[in-house]
Amino acid sequence: MGVFKKVSLKDIAKAAGVSTALVSFVLNGKSARYRVNEETAKRVLKKARELDYRPHSSSKGLRYGLSKTIGVVLSDIANPFFSQVARVMENEAAKLGYTVLFGSSDENAGLMNSVVNSLMNKGVDGLVIVPCEHAEEAIGGLVQNRVPVVLFDRSIPSIPTSYVMLNNHAAAYAATKRLLAVGKKPYLVAYDIRLNHIEERIRGYQDAMANAGKSKQARVLYLDRSDLQMSAQSLLTESIEEEECDAFLFATNKITLTCLYAFKRMGHEVFDRLKLAGFDATPAFDFFPTPIDRISQPVEQMVKKALEIVITYIHQEDVSLKKVMLEGKYVESPGGAR
Repeated sequence: MGVFKKVSLKDIAKAAGVSTALVSFVLNGKSARYRVNEETAKRVLKKARELDYRPHSSSKGLRYGLSKTIGVVLSDIANPFFSQVARVMENEAAKLGYTVLFGSSDENAGLMNSVVNSLMNKGVDGLVIVPCEHAEEAIGGLVQNRVPVVLFDRSIPSIPTSYVMLNNHAAAYAATKRLLAVGKKPYLVAYDIRLNHIEERIRGYQDAMANAGKSKQARVLYLDRSDLQMSAQSLLTESIEEEECDAFLFATNKITLTCLYAFKRMGHEVFDRLKLAGFDATPAFDFFPTPIDRISQPVEQMVKKALEIVITYIHQEDVSLKKVMLEGKYVESPGGAR
């Protein structure tokens, strides 16, 4: 007896020469809404019959209406910031009568595309995506196929897509000014990555340093993502011992934690010499002997806005793009200026 192979939307898409998203629209009765060509729709249905496609029992009713589900693709659900986003997203979506299906890209474009296809196969009505590096092709395909999609936490300037994110330039600018105000010489620690939110945080730091007449003292330390700990240890040691840097602004909470462990290996006396600030926080920061200022992101507000936009797109056509940037809040940790 042969082994049964379940036919997926991806199989149908390949056979019909169309995208997985378009197959999902046709099989879920959304051809008219997304203006799928009639001949194309017929070809998709024909290939589905030829391949003996059998939808999952929970999906059979979707062609008669919306599934009331939203797919959410996060970059790393283990990251405390995105764990918080997931919890708030689930709660707020439930209030609006929607169920949320989650996936994680692990900052990999191929994996992100696979997760998106999987969510589309499940018949989600729309998507909220934290785009990773090199995600332009995948996001562009969703936009071209008129999939209701909103980018979260990051944007892709080259693609006309709605997004909800922090005003990263303003947040980094304000944090740098606070460090300079207490007489510090701050460096910024960031990833060697081409993502809009990181680039904006770098720009905010550099602009604040320039406006304070300290362009020559400005320095961005780029961590090698293939070996974060080793990279952080080397760069931070050089900055403190040879260049006498006395303050650091960290571009993400994961970078903050990585650098805290590097400082710890240098010896506890290092903490007494430094003023530290970063984006967001985790309970782990409390176990290190130094106060860490933070830029708090308005997660609940960001999530509510992203859901509002994607649900509007699900129910309406030809809705204008929404580009939402919300302000962060600089929170000084107990212990004051150092």
